[in-house]
Amino acid sequence: EKVESIRNAASRSFLAKAPWKEESVADQYYFDLTAYAFWKATAEVLTEYKIRDKFARDVGRKIFSSLLISKKAPHESISAPLTSTIGSLIEILELFQASGYLKSFKLGDEKTSSVIFDDLDDSSLSNGDSVNCLISIYEPATLQASLQITGEQSRFMPDFVGTTLAAMWESVGIVASYEIYFVDSEYRPNPKDFFPNEQLLQYTLTKK
Repeated sequence: EKVESIRNAASRSFLAKAPWKEESVADQYYFDLTAYAFWKATAEVLTEYKIRDKFARDVGRKIFSSLLISKKAPHESISAPLTSTIGSLIEILELFQASGYLKSFKLGDEKTSSVIFDDLDDSSLSNGDSVNCLISIYEPATLQASLQITGEQSRFMPDFVGTTLAAMWESVGIVASYEIYFVDSEYRPNPKDFFPNEQLLQYTLTKK
């Protein structure tokens, strides 16, 4: 009931930005609106940061456990703790892409030429150091919901990709903490004209 109330109140604003064809979560834009309403309603119940973080990570764990990634299933590797997870990382992102949740993705930044991990990263993690990495997802289905919630001064936003990847690393003994940033790929002279199409996930990975 609370979700429906919030969804009805926000529908006009969301509809103006991205009209949906049918009121079904199978429709990307209606799913975006519904995700916004669900997370807003959940935030009213879960008011503590730790509880919200656990809720979000549990969502990622459930998604990860339901994915069929047997061809590149992650395994805990002593000699290559990070590079051994690249196959699973890519497969998970490709599954999200195939489902229509996101348009495309990119590993690393322009300097790393999409090589997200290498032997030096494996060595650093094994020696107890933390390793940082960047993952970009473009036009995720919950982009407007996330932007709206961020604009309301909250960081508790619908995030399915970030938490699923965190669950994947967790399964091989790696703790993943991360921040989400929004990127507008086009330069605009007026800073108020901010129309991001990219969510940038900035991870910090450490060994358990």
